[in-house]
Amino acid sequence: MSVRKSLRKRGDDLRITLLGSPRVERAGHEVTFETRKAVAILAYIAIEGGRQPRERLAAMLWPDADDERARGALRRTLSAIRTSAVGDRLEADMSTAALARERVMVDVLELRARRAKGDHAGAVRLYAGDLLAGFALRDAPAFEEWQEAQAERLRSELADSLERLISEERGAGRLGKAIDHARGWLALDPLNEAAHRELIRLHAAAGDRSAAIRQYHECAQLLDRELGVAPIEETTALYEAVREGRQPAEPRVSPPAPASVRNVDEAVGDLYTLHGSYAKALASYESALAATAAASRPGIERKLAEVFHRRGDWEQAEAHNARAAETADESQRARALADRSLVAHRRGEPERALRLARKALLIAQSARDERAIAQAHNILGILSGERAHLENALALAERLGDPAVTVAALNNLALAHMREDDARRALPLAERALRESEALGDRHREAALHNNLADVLRALGRADESMRHLKRAATLFSEIGGAREPEVWKLVEW
Repeated sequence: MSVRKSLRKRGDDLRITLLGSPRVERAGHEVTFETRKAVAILAYIAIEGGRQPRERLAAMLWPDADDERARGALRRTLSAIRTSAVGDRLEADMSTAALARERVMVDVLELRARRAKGDHAGAVRLYAGDLLAGFALRDAPAFEEWQEAQAERLRSELADSLERLISEERGAGRLGKAIDHARGWLALDPLNEAAHRELIRLHAAAGDRSAAIRQYHECAQLLDRELGVAPIEETTALYEAVREGRQPAEPRVSPPAPASVRNVDEAVGDLYTLHGSYAKALASYESALAATAAASRPGIERKLAEVFHRRGDWEQAEAHNARAAETADESQRARALADRSLVAHRRGEPERALRLARKALLIAQSARDERAIAQAHNILGILSGERAHLENALALAERLGDPAVTVAALNNLALAHMREDDARRALPLAERALRESEALGDRHREAALHNNLADVLRALGRADESMRHLKRAATLFSEIGGAREPEVWKLVEW
């Protein structure tokens, strides 16, 4: 039975299909709209949930119109939805619009519900294609950015479910099914070296050494053609073990979570974040948030915001940071404000970013929290270009033994020297930042630091060393973000 036929058997008679080509059905009949923006509105409010401000919808979908014309266009589009077969499920007032999601079947929400219940096979079956496949609004770039971010998040969630199914089938000895799931995982991103390694291991375990060797060569050729890099050491070592008939080494396991982290889901999320497995990190942090006491939630909200920030989803990053900043704990509030400042900077809002960073520093100083003070100085150094802020951040972080802020300040100081055309002074800072980041195991930031160090070395005329670091950066960025998550590749400063 197809996915869509299975959905029709559910009790609710209004269905919004967003995976693959979008389709709205009522009582088995397709509901059509004269404008594509009606579909865009339904998709947005269905996935985002809650009451969405009309101002946000109007600005996102009619960016070239003045406020009055944009609001008028939105009003007419909502009216068209209200008079359609969907109308009784639309909740709109003078300032907001929402969908009565409990009375609508939305395939994206169903997929996520199945994943939350551990039904990963069901989630995979529901994935009929990328979000809104073939649907585009060329005159609404903000909507297209949202669409691509959501599509990438769903692809990552699918990849996570496939990985879990691979592990489950392999453990049960069903290697054929595990191989099928691994091929599905690789199809999401052919540059994903981890998926290539999984297929090599599975083919070897199934006794098909020639298929395992072919998989390695396919991986090597693809990486060379697309990125100009060779497979990483772990992949090559696996290939050599298979070729020589040795038992392949088990996949590397992340280091244990720090003892100070009491929530297991939060600890797992921390490890996934370091590894760059962001869909898994989000799922773990969301589970942690649901299970933790109110006093601990701001810290987890900040971690959720950090993952969205790394993926370039500024709206979600801002939403989680804003919730974290609502706490009465001044230290947490200062850190959340500093995080919001960096998001504003990345969104191209310099004045707001500077205002938030200055407020963060004042609150941190009032709370006498040196870690928060160091973070605020680091952000102010990025925004103002003043090395004094970065030097203050570095001195505080070193005294406190805070490796994350130490790496950030070292990197940002190196970038400041590069802006002053002083690559000689930037070099030891960039090299130390990379060494300390490698010790932390933060693969995304390690990729950015390889990239930044390549720029320094190139400025010093050391082209061969520069290229080596550039290739390592490309490999890491590809493993984390692949070709479909471009914001991952843009990390430079933090």
